[in-house]
Amino acid sequence: MTEQLNQFGMGARFIPENQLGTVDLGPLRQLVGQWESVILPPSSGTGTGPTPSGWNVMSVPAEKGFLFEVIPYKENLKFSAVAVEAGNSGPVINGKPFNQEITGLFYEQQIISVCDNELCNSRGFGNGKVIHAETGLFLYITNYSSGLNIARLGTVPHGNALLAMGSSDETNDPEIPFILPVSALAHNLDGSAPGGLGYNENIILDPQFKDFDQVNPNSFLESTLQQIVGSGSITQITTIPMSTRNPDATGGILNIPFIQTNVTATSMDAVFWIEQISGGTETELLQYSQTVNLVFPIGGDVTPIVWPHISVSTMKRMQQPVQQENSSKAFRSSPTPSGHTPGVPQL
Repeated sequence: MTEQLNQFGMGARFIPENQLGTVDLGPLRQLVGQWESVILPPSSGTGTGPTPSGWNVMSVPAEKGFLFEVIPYKENLKFSAVAVEAGNSGPVINGKPFNQEITGLFYEQQIISVCDNELCNSRGFGNGKVIHAETGLFLYITNYSSGLNIARLGTVPHGNALLAMGSSDETNDPEIPFILPVSALAHNLDGSAPGGLGYNENIILDPQFKDFDQVNPNSFLESTLQQIVGSGSITQITTIPMSTRNPDATGGILNIPFIQTNVTATSMDAVFWIEQISGGTETELLQYSQTVNLVFPIGGDVTPIVWPHISVSTMKRMQQPVQQENSSKAFRSSPTPSGHTPGVPQL
């Protein structure tokens, strides 16, 4: 009788670096190591000096409805060489146990502003400030997964936790362009455009940085990739999409009460591209585009509006060996204090 009941908690074990070859990490194996922002020449981005290729665009509540922030940033993203292996016990049917196997990588993300304009400084996002930190797991699921073989479990110190899932894909000699546009423009819950003025005019008509399309940040990903590839070619792309909204799986974002009441983070959609390049200035890139939908009314309007928070980044693999650390240590941020940040920062 006991064998017929669902059993939970098959346990988990850590796989040290010297045993990673024995574990099936699927496409996640390509991520192992530490990645850092690609540095672009002055003509791309701010126009005032070498520019990291990470950008954050975000609308936050303000006295006159909302404030649109555009922040260039540099990033460090580490996928630990220590993997995790876990299992989920399912029912035993006709003597056969239906158990699920999971492997994964710990990740640590730190994003630091390189913005030095008046808006960033007045908002507390000036050059050198840590504007985002995140830790979690990327999981690879090989069976009983409803066709979704990737899961991301993330936690953010502001008071958010997420579960996003997707299905990876690998393409040789890919067609270009493959990076689709995204929009930073506000919209109603049903996807329609807000009525009246005051919602998107500042986003469309007031560009904050030279050569950066703040309406469609993905265009910067595409131009950065073209610049790096040059006369070379992309030989292989591994695509890892993930979303908190999947019809065949649970997922979502949980927020602490203050965020839930004031600026709710309702959903996240992200795509990671691992790109192998021949003949370019880099041989391997990691790019991503991530959109978190924030919902809050503008001014005294009680109608909730969806404000996309978009982050895009292009990174290269760091060449120095990654120092293996005790996986139980907490995430250690930059020694530079972040100070008080106005508004309600989100994922």
